[in-house]
Amino acid sequence: MMEQKKKVLFVATVVKTHINTFHLPFLKMFKEYGWEVHVAAKNDFVDEPCVIPNCDRHFDIDFARSPFSKSNIKAYKQLKQIIETNHYDIIHCHTPVAGVLTRLAARTAKGTTVIYTAHGFHFYQGAPLINWLVYY
Repeated sequence: MMEQKKKVLFVATVVKTHINTFHLPFLKMFKEYGWEVHVAAKNDFVDEPCVIPNCDRHFDIDFARSPFSKSNIKAYKQLKQIIETNHYDIIHCHTPVAGVLTRLAARTAKGTTVIYTAHGFHFYQGAPLINWLVYY
């Protein structure tokens, strides 16, 4: 019986200005270790093809950056379906809105390790109190 490849899902609000800016070395590392690498993020490439090196599958999720946007309900449902269908070993989520929606969608995923990396975009000395209340 052939052993199934391990799978990792990286989730962030956008591809070009987050995944491709910060996470390409990690996608490459997982590929080099033989993992299947998926990304769930909004395609923010304008007038050019969406290219994510070392990514086996991209899910274009229409995240809204505002945590209060109703369109995030659709994003949550899309994430829930992706997670239930693909059975990930690791889900690594980034950015505040994508991070919270992914963690909610993955609550019932069995055998999945969910990691959220807070990059600190909203937590800095002098940041508005609303940032701390909403995102913390």
